[in-house]
Amino acid sequence: MTLREALSQVPDPRAHNRQYPLWGLLALILVAFLSRVDSLRGVERFARANPHLLPHLGLRKAPGHT
Repeated sequence: MTLREALSQVPDPRAHNRQYPLWGLLALILVAFLSRVDSLRGVERFARANPHLLPHLGLRKAPGHT
């Protein structure tokens, strides 16, 4: 099982009009935390600093921390 497959099995409690796939957000958070990021604002900064990662995570643009 790939990481994407595993993260895709996590139930998504958000509204149906969500902008980002949950598996992509979780993968982004995981990669950022492995890169020593320690806050959600830091994850946002990490995503903006590494835009080349976003398409691989199913993200069109860097998500905000709110």
